[in-house]
Amino acid sequence: MNNRRQLADRRLSSTKSISLYTIRGRRKKARREEETENYYVDRYELRYLFLIISILILCFLDAFLTVILLQLGAVELNPFMLIFIEKDVVLSMVVKYVITAISLTCILIHKNFRIFRNLRVRSLIYFVLTLYVVLVLFEFISYIKIVGYESEILSFVAG
Repeated sequence: MNNRRQLADRRLSSTKSISLYTIRGRRKKARREEETENYYVDRYELRYLFLIISILILCFLDAFLTVILLQLGAVELNPFMLIFIEKDVVLSMVVKYVITAISLTCILIHKNFRIFRNLRVRSLIYFVLTLYVVLVLFEFISYIKIVGYESEILSFVAG
């Protein structure tokens, strides 16, 4: 019995945010009732998987539509992404996707935390989803307008 007491107390250090328990863990919510915020979990609700997959699909669509719009004469407004687009279009898409995936992972790990006193980190997932939906819709509408105008110009020149 004394041997067990001589081992280091595992409760002295906090649980790592990414560990073996992230995959096989049991904790889906706080262990204590009084813990309502600022805690990590081992497992996440299925809805977050769907939200994050949706965001990553929209991220890819955004990158794809951006490349098409640039080929049609649009201008990239993000100077950071412009650096990568000028080097290699595929590289720019990969960088965009990786940055988004890493950011979403950080948001998901800290979903039960609050920042700036009142803002729940989990609400950032919904914000990013909304942002991408609006952005992809804007790019799609821009594409339709550009292609529509080009077809009108071509029919005017031809006829």
